[in-house]
Amino acid sequence: MQRRLLRDVYGKAGVDPSDVSFVELHGTGTLIGDMQESNSVADVFCSNGRSDPLLIGSVKSNMGHSEISSGLSSLAKVIIAMHDHALPPNLHFKQPNPDIPALFDGRLKVIRHKVTFYRAMLYIRGTSHGPMSVRPSACHKSVFY
Repeated sequence: MQRRLLRDVYGKAGVDPSDVSFVELHGTGTLIGDMQESNSVADVFCSNGRSDPLLIGSVKSNMGHSEISSGLSSLAKVIIAMHDHALPPNLHFKQPNPDIPALFDGRLKVIRHKVTFYRAMLYIRGTSHGPMSVRPSACHKSVFY
């Protein structure tokens, strides 16, 4: 489902996913959730001859889980990064999940040190779960800078 949505959104926008340089992930912090999200992102954003690894991160490593405002927190992180021309590192990342092959073969790269950039196409993928939610609300934003 995630792969189909991403391909549909980028196809309708006329944007090649391999032109995206950074993806802000929801980052569930669970083995299964992170595996599903990361593998979907790798399949879509890294399948068209990308020359550099796709940089990935999650605001949760910088501030914790913001619950219902997680999509807004991710957007704020990317806006600040655009203003400062730098993507912040993911704190506490030690060991890649062995079920995410793209972290081992170089297609995905977790930002571990501040990364400077001046022009980029960024994508934010987030999901918010409220305490009374029956279904999560998806938050998808593409930022062209």
